[in-house]
Amino acid sequence: MIKYDFTGKNVIVTGGSMGLGASICEEFAAAKANVVIADINIDEANKKKEELSKYGTKIITSKLDVSNYEEFVSLIEKVKNELGSIDILVNNAGICKSAPLTDMDVNECNAMVNINLNGTIYGCKAVLPVMKEQNYGKIVNISSMAAKLGNANSAVYATTKAGILELTACLAREYAPFNINVNCVLPGIIRTPLWENMLDSYTNGDPAGKDAMFQQITKDIPLGRPQEPKDIANAVLFLCTEEASNITAQNLGVDGGQSY
Repeated sequence: MIKYDFTGKNVIVTGGSMGLGASICEEFAAAKANVVIADINIDEANKKKEELSKYGTKIITSKLDVSNYEEFVSLIEKVKNELGSIDILVNNAGICKSAPLTDMDVNECNAMVNINLNGTIYGCKAVLPVMKEQNYGKIVNISSMAAKLGNANSAVYATTKAGILELTACLAREYAPFNINVNCVLPGIIRTPLWENMLDSYTNGDPAGKDAMFQQITKDIPLGRPQEPKDIANAVLFLCTEEASNITAQNLGVDGGQSY
């Protein structure tokens, strides 16, 4: 097992209170980073803060609606004032609604665009001036294998995640002269709360039906299993190490071989 050491590094993770975001926060805290859990659900964020206190680093929580740019600006200012620098930003917050486009309410379309895509744009826009001034920074944007696999009933979600790929590539080139790495991780299928909500919608919440559907959805993964949050967290941490300092503008799929 690789033992990462982020002693003295300050990390912001959006959507960090549950699921994949919580795992990313935990792995960074275990690697001795100071972690800011930024989430619209502040109660869950505070619960996660208590869990992470065992690692002995600074854990800060902040309520954040990623679709509100001004809130992002306030968060960046707060973290810079409290911690002195912002070394790493993980744009993880996201939502998913699966349905035929013609059946989807326009408000659901807008919510996915505002949270998944605009939220990532806003995070980058708010933090990049700080990282540029520092002449150092790591940004990891969380996309999805859906960005590369055009599945039915996923048009809006997949579009938002595909947009993150191009955002990552453009920003990586723009800010490479300032020693800032911008990369993207594309998770595969993970049974996080986001997936639980999707399974609920498919099966009306029937537990047996949910299990059967999940097995059906994951049966063709080449490596034979769905992903775990830690699989993705490990990829995120690697991209933020100095060993990965010559990696930028890349899209790293962690999906058991479903995409390439």
